[in-house]
Amino acid sequence: MISLRSLLCASTLVFAACTGQEAAAKRPNILLIVVDTLRWDHLTPYGYGRDTTPEIARWIAGGGMVVEEAYSQAPWTLPSVVSFLTGRNPGELLSSEVASFGIPEGVPALAERMERLGYTTGAFVANPTLHAGAGFARGFQTFYVPPAVVESLHLHGDEINRRALPWLAAVAHRGDRPFFLYLHYIDPHDPYDNPDVVDGRSPFFPGYEGPVRGDWVHGIYTGALALADPRNDVAHLNALYDSEVRYVDRLIGALLASLPPEVLADTLIVLTSDHGEELYDHGGWKHGQTLYEEQIHVPLLFRWDGRIPPGGRLQGTVRLVDLMPTLVAAAGGEPDPAWDGVDLLPALTGTGPLPRRPAFARHLSGGPLRAAAILGKEKLILFNPREPFQPTDALWEHLWKQDLERLERIELYDLARDPRERSGQAPDAARVRHMAPLIHGHLDEQLPGLRIFAEGVAAGSRLAGSLVFERPPERWAPYFLGPDDRVELSGSRVRFDLAGDVIAKGFRLAGDPGRLLSVEASLDGRPLPAGR
Repeated sequence: MISLRSLLCASTLVFAACTGQEAAAKRPNILLIVVDTLRWDHLTPYGYGRDTTPEIARWIAGGGMVVEEAYSQAPWTLPSVVSFLTGRNPGELLSSEVASFGIPEGVPALAERMERLGYTTGAFVANPTLHAGAGFARGFQTFYVPPAVVESLHLHGDEINRRALPWLAAVAHRGDRPFFLYLHYIDPHDPYDNPDVVDGRSPFFPGYEGPVRGDWVHGIYTGALALADPRNDVAHLNALYDSEVRYVDRLIGALLASLPPEVLADTLIVLTSDHGEELYDHGGWKHGQTLYEEQIHVPLLFRWDGRIPPGGRLQGTVRLVDLMPTLVAAAGGEPDPAWDGVDLLPALTGTGPLPRRPAFARHLSGGPLRAAAILGKEKLILFNPREPFQPTDALWEHLWKQDLERLERIELYDLARDPRERSGQAPDAARVRHMAPLIHGHLDEQLPGLRIFAEGVAAGSRLAGSLVFERPPERWAPYFLGPDDRVELSGSRVRFDLAGDVIAKGFRLAGDPGRLLSVEASLDGRPLPAGR
């Protein structure tokens, strides 16, 4: 599409409509608030029993929209933030090797788009994972991130406010251009400590008498520490976590109160999290390992006075990858065909329906593949337990053993009946076959190598045979194989013997095996003709 305005601005004739100031005057300020490790179900607007977020509840009640079913594309910070700052699914941009993570060169970031649209841009980020060297500062005219992990884990949100409020006041006072401000608080991340915690106890559970403290969480996560009284200790750690949420809620309230009413009225405010936090929901702690609701279902709240109707609750599957298209549209920008996300503004403003699209998530933190798809209230999680994995240290070995004990290869959930995923259902063939292709299609765009899989083989049957390629593959890797499936690589020949299943499964070949020269296959011992 050719924009008349862009042609005019590129010509030698300069019109007033091309100036950044006039264009910017018609665009809202945009304030993106991300609270690291914030569970959606521990917020007051989502019906939590404790009054953890009175400031956020008051703010949203005054004219905001609550998104009920928003999902992160990964259960930990870096790939999740990459997704909502690029509008792309992180598995398309990142490998599963932590060292390779960041916003790749050549992929436009949200702040770069905002800067080109005439915005003054700033970011104050408490998580050092999101550093400039990984591309997160691109497009930000002002960018702050702490220099070390140790500092950040104890960097309370008051330091973020101390740095951000003067910047916000100066930009709002100047008023010559709209601003885009990205704030990233880290308080709910472990260790669970903040000024409200007295003698290691939360104001939500002051009577706790056990030994566990908020800085134990990492030790429990690694297996170095154990809970002596699990029920009481879990309740205590939940209370400590909630005190972190209450603390950051006050800071957000102070931030919003600092904005003059006329600035607030012209500001689109978004509040969300990069991921949630497991608090022993499925026998584990922290985040990054599973794709259950407590880790990937995130809060998402919008307020834009005069545009988004107050008091609304948006139903339907929303993804964090939708944030960039939505914010760029609010700023008057054009969509990018490379985006995986969609513009939510029509649904938020009541001018159009919410597109029915699935949410995808991958763990992307090393180790065997796990992926999830959510569409409406249906959720499917696939786990690849036979993928080769050599733990590099005791922590990875502990986590891998834990995951083998608690994760199933196929997990199907009806979130309407089982929102906490307490009772995984037996994989219903029809429902799994409806959801599984969503995951397979998603992974086809992300996983390297040639994927060969079997589908439609009935339970109790076996599909066996061999493939001969022009050249020997470098290696093979299992793709959601079950315990009774066998694959063998011998030179240019790959032999397989696969049990019938409700999902497509098979193997991936690395390298360049060239053309497929021959195929032999049998179903339950009966030869199949070529092409089957």
